[in-house]
Amino acid sequence: MRRRMCSILLVVMTAVSCSIPGSGNVRTIDPGDIPYELNATTTAAPTTTIAETTTTPASASTTSTSTTVPVEVVSLFYVAGAQLVPINRLLLTPAVAPQVLAALAEGPPDGDPSAGLRTALPTDFVATVEVLRGIATVDLPPTFVTELPGAEQRLAIAQIVLTLTRRAGIGQVTFTTQSRPQSVPRGRGDLAGPGEAVACDDYANLLPTGYSC
Repeated sequence: MRRRMCSILLVVMTAVSCSIPGSGNVRTIDPGDIPYELNATTTAAPTTTIAETTTTPASASTTSTSTTVPVEVVSLFYVAGAQLVPINRLLLTPAVAPQVLAALAEGPPDGDPSAGLRTALPTDFVATVEVLRGIATVDLPPTFVTELPGAEQRLAIAQIVLTLTRRAGIGQVTFTTQSRPQSVPRGRGDLAGPGEAVACDDYANLLPTGYSC
């Protein structure tokens, strides 16, 4: 009987200790104080793995950039014996008359095609040129007439005329010195009047056989 009473008393005490009190303060327990085993989530959330695709830009060293410089072929006439022959040269386009005349004054380019060629133009030759209505007017330096022999003058004038009249839009050439009309020799040795226009045909006798204006 005593044992039975002890058992009943134990059950009553256990029920009282486990019940939720109807009154009194409720104390909140910091989650950090809860043992890991009691705080662990029993059901794991599904995990989605996303594969990242990284695109690597091409290296600058593997990308080649080519720059094309626009050029055109220009015929420059030089002296070969008693004749004048053309040599092709590449100049920046559009190759205007002053640019072409400056290239001619530089003399024959280096290389086998220029072997045996020379220029009759004086050293450090500088002249201005303007084109108007198909006529190029070349202003010669004063030393061109005073320091250049007559035979060389004829070849030098032929170089200028043949070179300029090969350019589109130029059919004739006139010459001045310090803006005053200048007489120049033609291909056969006769003189054109001061400021008189000359053309390729006036120097055709200096061209190689089979080459015409």
